Amino acid sequence: MRIIPIAKIALLTAVISSCSGAGSTASSDTHNTDVNRALVVAASFYPIEEITNRVGGDFVITIEMTPPGQSAHDVQLTIKDREELASASLVFYMGNGFQPDIEKAVTTLPARITAVDLLQSVPLLPVDAQLEGTVGVPDGEVLNTGQDPHVWLDPANMIAMTHEITDAMVKARPDLSAGFEANAVAYIKELESLGTFIDTSFAQCESDVLVTSHRAFAYFAQRAHLTQVAIAGVNPEEEPSVKSLETIANFAKANKVSTIFFETLLPADLAQTLATKVGATTDVLDPVEGIDSDARASGATYISIQQDNVARVVKGLRCS
Repeated sequence: MRIIPIAKIALLTAVISSCSGAGSTASSDTHNTDVNRALVVAASFYPIEEITNRVGGDFVITIEMTPPGQSAHDVQLTIKDREELASASLVFYMGNGFQPDIEKAVTTLPARITAVDLLQSVPLLPVDAQLEGTVGVPDGEVLNTGQDPHVWLDPANMIAMTHEITDAMVKARPDLSAGFEANAVAYIKELESLGTFIDTSFAQCESDVLVTSHRAFAYFAQRAHLTQVAIAGVNPEEEPSVKSLETIANFAKANKVSTIFFETLLPADLAQTLATKVGATTDVLDPVEGIDSDARASGATYISIQQDNVARVVKGLRCS
């Protein structure tokens, strides 16, 4: 993965130029990226970073705008972050209030920088109403338009964004178009295989209801022909009300739900409290908003995490 702080790029360029001349390849510290020829792009959070790195290969340096393991929605850019952002040729982000601070920074970029709002390339789902009878503010982020921003959880949307990113890279660097396009074809094939895996994994299940703590899996559920139900008022800082727990328990029994899915960061004690009251087991799903440094070092990717999500849902819904 070619994610290099922009402050190092000038230094790397100077070292390469002085030692080998223009056009030589950077050292292993830059993952074999030729800094002199590299297209510098900024990606607003992990799924977009993965696309830029897979399409760009060794000729793209990606500025990561969301630090590894941090929630994408809460990013606050520092002055240094904004300076690094202004050093890119391309900026890929998701607008409509998904990451307000990044969106604000994009509006101040110099005219020479091309900023691409990837939400414009995919169809958006409306946010479903919370489960009737639950109380509290529904957990999960909603766009300014009342639509669901978690588009990347359907591989078809990742493919659409890959096309958009590839087109922008080719336009910015037509001399590298053959490499970009070949890399995109290879990555899209992997995403298509993931989509087929989702399509074929849930044909025979005892339940078709996906109960989650976070309103993040609507696109995944739609692709899998499942119904997502997000638990209102459940978040890491707030215990669910007694009324909500009773409603969820009754709903779970009526729909043969035996597993409640939580995000990886939800405290285990809250998960166990809800499971006990509902009479269900618990498991975790990863919304793939960010991958921490340890997971990246171990080789975790969007595709591997989604494969794990599928396996967990198959087990939780008792599919065969």
